[in-house]
Amino acid sequence: MDVKSHIQNCQVCQMYKPEGRKPAGKLQQTVVTRPWEMLGVDLMGPFPRSSNQNVYMLVFVDYYSKWVELFALRQATARTVSNILTKEILTRWGVPDYILSDRGSQFVSDLFEETCQRWNLRQKLTTAYHPQTNLTERVNRTLKTMVASYVGTQHKHWDKHLHEFRFALNSAVQESTGVTPAELNLSRPLRGPLEMVLQPQQVTPDAACYDQVVHLRDLRALVSKNMIQARLKQKRNYDKKRRDMQFQLRDRVWLRSHPYSKAEQFFSAKLAPKWQGPYRIVEQSGPLNYRVVKEDTGEDMRVVHVSRLKACYPSAEELEEIERRKVLEIFEEESEETFLGFPDPEVSRLKACDPSAEEHERQK
Repeated sequence: MDVKSHIQNCQVCQMYKPEGRKPAGKLQQTVVTRPWEMLGVDLMGPFPRSSNQNVYMLVFVDYYSKWVELFALRQATARTVSNILTKEILTRWGVPDYILSDRGSQFVSDLFEETCQRWNLRQKLTTAYHPQTNLTERVNRTLKTMVASYVGTQHKHWDKHLHEFRFALNSAVQESTGVTPAELNLSRPLRGPLEMVLQPQQVTPDAACYDQVVHLRDLRALVSKNMIQARLKQKRNYDKKRRDMQFQLRDRVWLRSHPYSKAEQFFSAKLAPKWQGPYRIVEQSGPLNYRVVKEDTGEDMRVVHVSRLKACYPSAEELEEIERRKVLEIFEEESEETFLGFPDPEVSRLKACDPSAEEHERQK
């Protein structure tokens, strides 16, 4: 038992050895019930400067309908992002309840926060090194494939077909909903050139009118059913590779580090510690998010996902017990010499002046 405890509490082993277990944190799904209830936003890039001088791509995704909006940008500044959010999203589609983004400087800036407050738009932020929280990241992966497939070796033309990409995404049937984003967002499918050829319109004045309200109601009921089934399937597949992990307030934890190699400083990320800390849990800010702070300094407070944390040994309770024992040992130590009182100053003076005084004092 002492050997196991010694190995478990080894600080070097805890900092350098990788974990062989499944990552912590099972899937927490975002449930939305109507279009434009939650909006995701993200920046892609930098790309090679295009012929239109664009370097970045701004992506918006509606969580319910999966409707996508794309914008090529020359500069990825907070002012540019805020202007597009106002002019192209909020004034066109209305104000969603929430907007979810990562912790990029554009989205945590005072200007972007002021824009959200002015439009009564509540802002949510993902944790660092956990981008899968944002649905936009999944759209980004699809977009990268589409852009790469079209530009070939002409990378400076990456922004040439963005409008066609947006049309393709909004008119494609989504696996989770079973319908296209356009049908949920516009209450009608987007008709492309192929539909015009295969299904030409033949509308006559005496044609029976279709009740759009009933159609939309039935469509939303179907989507709700499909999304429930899709969420169950996604969670089942995701949780196969995850495990439950919970921490309590004041628990000691290690934080996964992400160092970068620096050749000029003779520093290799492969040889650096994989974990940093220890940290202390000071707050649970969500089902899988914790606010932590460095144990020794009380600094570096941050919000992290549970998958980036692991228990630190000795635990908080064990560490307190060790400290308590050390204090008790100090007070329980007994002096090897018996205290006989302080010597008489007069006797000490006589001893110094007359050596025979010591013998005389002893006879007395």
